Amino acid sequence: MYLDNVNTLSSSKIKYLQSNHNKIAYPILKDMFEKAISEHGLSNEHDELLDLTAMILIKTHNDKTILPTIIDMIFFRNREGLFTHDLIWAFFQAKDPYSLMLIANYLDSDDENDVKLANKLLDFVPSSDMTRSDGGKQHKAFFYWLKENYHYLYFTGEGFQRTSNPIPYIVALDAKYLCKQVSLYTGKPLIPFTKKETALLVYFNNLDENSKLLLSGCSLRIHHQNMHSWKSWINHSITKQMRIAKARLKD
Repeated sequence: MYLDNVNTLSSSKIKYLQSNHNKIAYPILKDMFEKAISEHGLSNEHDELLDLTAMILIKTHNDKTILPTIIDMIFFRNREGLFTHDLIWAFFQAKDPYSLMLIANYLDSDDENDVKLANKLLDFVPSSDMTRSDGGKQHKAFFYWLKENYHYLYFTGEGFQRTSNPIPYIVALDAKYLCKQVSLYTGKPLIPFTKKETALLVYFNNLDENSKLLLSGCSLRIHHQNMHSWKSWINHSITKQMRIAKARLKD
């Protein structure tokens, strides 16, 4: 009887939130979220209320302080076989690449379910990058991947509601090749490509994906190490650039 009353109350809150979320002040929403966390797992309605409140806090109020709690709830639910898609969608709507480290922390979990889910959520990262690490620590490998690619990531908006293998972030390899930061929201360079750079990309864009990955990574490393060397390297033919990139890969 008590549980039925609780469920009815939660259902009413859900309907009210869906219709009036723009009118509810942020402190009230935050308080609702914190209360929903304390009642997590009591019923499906309580969990639905938590998901909806999290979505509103992130989408409407850009509240990123709740992301660590959300990711812990996602992995908890996954272990219990509970519904996670809406909460995962809310988490990614923060559009914060650094928050992906919260997922990566579970890559080295002792729980196999945690590791599987973390790998699934980070499946958009090339597998070769995820296996390169000191001491076999996957989360460390992801950290280095994120550090290298942060300025060239853009958000696609894909989630598990649309596909079983969403790609929420894509690396703009053409911009990475030219070492020009892109907008997180469009993937376009913050400073437009020059005519010369556009001409260079004609050759780059004709390469296969693996060659693009190799060449863009090599370009960025040379750029970080020595700007003078990079200016010389970028003016070589694409064929010579590939030879240099492959040779550096063996070193």
